Amino acid sequence: MKNNKIFISGTNTEVGKTFITVNIIKLLQSKGYLVNPYKPVETGCKKRLSRLVPSDSSLFHKAIEERVSLDKINPYRFIQPISPATAIKLSNKRITISNYLSKFKSLPRCDFSVIEGAGGLFSPLALDGFNIDLIKKIKAPTILVAKDEIGVINNVMLSLNILRQYKIKVLAVILNRIDKVQPTGMNNYKEIGALVKTPLIQILNKSRNNQKEFKKLIKLITD
Repeated sequence: MKNNKIFISGTNTEVGKTFITVNIIKLLQSKGYLVNPYKPVETGCKKRLSRLVPSDSSLFHKAIEERVSLDKINPYRFIQPISPATAIKLSNKRITISNYLSKFKSLPRCDFSVIEGAGGLFSPLALDGFNIDLIKKIKAPTILVAKDEIGVINNVMLSLNILRQYKIKVLAVILNRIDKVQPTGMNNYKEIGALVKTPLIQILNKSRNNQKEFKKLIKLITD
């Protein structure tokens, strides 16, 4: 299989990576593929009794009908809603990119591993590296998720430039429209489409009419 690993990255935090990741998992499974989600670290977890519950990773766990344990999907979690590297330091732990890679390799065999990062490409993910360092180590083609808003063109172009410098393949850029109300005359899809050759897909986060766009995405992943 050509792309059996996919890394879902973002131009920033709160761009809708989890929404996109859950839909990718479900659609790949609907086509008969065995999928392993992986989110190496999650912050902002809720404490229930003596256990930290990760909200994003729990959605992935549910999407695969709990076939893989939550602890394997998300091995490291913290209660503070801050960057993973800072949360690690405050907890007096030592977690490195190699630790994430080791946990990833311990997942059961599958057709597709769908990995979701935390924040943007240069968000500190461990004591010794960023999201992009893990992408490079895992050797995964990447889907870049960007929030459809003012300033997104700059964010997309900078992110694509960095991915190019790191020689990381980009399967698609997803322009994720979270806010229904948009400034009059703004058309980020048209402007970004004129600037890049990377496949560009626009998703309306609040809409249920995204099947055509998600099908395009799944085709890019599986071809």
